[in-house]
Amino acid sequence: MLTSLILTVSPREPTNLPRDLGRAGYALFLSLVSAQDLALAESLHTAQDRKPFTCSNVFGGTRDGASLLAQPGDALAMRYTGLNAAVSSALAAMAAGFAATPMAEPHPNPLTEGDGLVVELDRAPMRIVSATLDGATDARAGATSYDALGSPYLLSRERPTSAVTLRFFSPTAFRSRDQNLPLPLPGSVFGSLVDKWNAFAPLALPDEVRRFADECLAISQFRGHTRMLRGKDGGKQIGFVGEVTYRALNTDRYWLSLINVLADYAFFAGVGYGTTQGMGQCRRVTEVEIEQRRVRRANEMDD
Repeated sequence: MLTSLILTVSPREPTNLPRDLGRAGYALFLSLVSAQDLALAESLHTAQDRKPFTCSNVFGGTRDGASLLAQPGDALAMRYTGLNAAVSSALAAMAAGFAATPMAEPHPNPLTEGDGLVVELDRAPMRIVSATLDGATDARAGATSYDALGSPYLLSRERPTSAVTLRFFSPTAFRSRDQNLPLPLPGSVFGSLVDKWNAFAPLALPDEVRRFADECLAISQFRGHTRMLRGKDGGKQIGFVGEVTYRALNTDRYWLSLINVLADYAFFAGVGYGTTQGMGQCRRVTEVEIEQRRVRRANEMDD
């Protein structure tokens, strides 16, 4: 099971927060999960290998230098994804619980009966406005399964495209020989995705897809730049943001199908390291979007 929950909160008073809140969002996520399942939250926190969830930075508010300014009524959104059944079930329960719980005053346990709609983000009280998994309500939300994601390509019901465009909308980077690599190299991107797929999906994909990406995918277009993410104790992480189009030099249908599956998976899995603390947020740009852009640009040229 795969889920993407959009949690929207609003400050109870004028609030000055750090610009980057990936760690605070992570802490809030664990607090919310612990209210559903304490053992699950503890296992997620202590896991040393890949974690079956992602946490975004905060969307919304006004960024001013190193600060994020928010006023009562401002909508601050966070995105949490679940990559296995346990986390996805907890996220689904959160969405259902928040929808049914009346607003109340703050309480240490964010899901205690009667107190479920007030939480803390970096120690600032926040009123929960909404929580949804419905992609029709918010395009950043969604729910599906590994089978539903993979079967259109793996069962040959849909012809895979030879070009895939990914949008990286939070700083993305990889670890290579103990160094930070803020570059969208095909082997790094799709290698990261196949590693996560094989860690959590019921059916593994061949690890050789990493080699195919490295040797048979070329970057045909890159619109982006590096961006700094501020971390704990003044630490800084550098990653890239923007859009990258990968075009296959080898159009073998089987390998292209795997690349297309992983491109769709990026919406839930994130890419690279730090995905539990705001980094690596990514989604595929659909062919419909690309065609709409082409038509729009053609009309602009005609004008």
